[in-house]
Amino acid sequence: MRRFAVPAAALLVSALAFPAAAQTTRLDAAYSVHMTGIPIGHGAVILDINEAGYAAAGSAKFTGLVRMIAKGEGSSTVRGSFQANRTISSLFSTSSVSGNRKEKIDIVVENGFAKEFSVVPPPEDQDRNRVPITQSARTNVVDPLSAGLILVSSPGDALNPDSCNRTLPIFDARFRYDVVLSYLRTENASPKTDGYRGPVLVCQARYVPVAGHRTDRAQVKQLANNRELFVWLAPVSGTRALVPIKVSIATALGTMVVEATRFKTSQR
Repeated sequence: MRRFAVPAAALLVSALAFPAAAQTTRLDAAYSVHMTGIPIGHGAVILDINEAGYAAAGSAKFTGLVRMIAKGEGSSTVRGSFQANRTISSLFSTSSVSGNRKEKIDIVVENGFAKEFSVVPPPEDQDRNRVPITQSARTNVVDPLSAGLILVSSPGDALNPDSCNRTLPIFDARFRYDVVLSYLRTENASPKTDGYRGPVLVCQARYVPVAGHRTDRAQVKQLANNRELFVWLAPVSGTRALVPIKVSIATALGTMVVEATRFKTSQR
């Protein structure tokens, strides 16, 4: 594991700087998080995207009764470039606080290969019963934030059911896993979402562990066998991208739902 540091301020400034000549679409999205209908958190994402690439900054925070039990919040930034219909390179950084633990993760992906990555502080049990993260496992991957940007050939293809059918090869510096999406149905977005009215693709999702996970953890097998994971994808107006507008995950404590309360686009 190679260790390096990217100043957060410098990353955010560079991430939001596009060539002046490029027309850029901005998505301003806010999300609520509920567990069995009870609000437990919220998040927000600003995404700038054009034909050359994209930049995004996001944040999330536990709220309500959950915050009384365990404090948790984090922020992430990413900048990346496209090749055909996929993200090819990116610079990703995230910082989080959970309880008394603070964590910083940085990932550099070049030509689909996770060239550099670090987790500070490193997991205490990182070498115990874990599937090794090999060079092969770091090849043809995307970072966690870039994985939420689904590209199609043209804006007209955004709501084609086939846009749902794909595998997202995600590397988050600790784990390498696939999220396999398959088309389930098309429906209209919730009227509660400010800024978007129209159809969305509903995809069933399946988690496939590849590397980094502990082989003695029952939770890994439970997640891999979970068939109650769903993602709702909405087109970003003026682009050939789709972004999750809703996510639903069945857990032992109930169903957790992350849903957009705001999904607004503008031209820059």
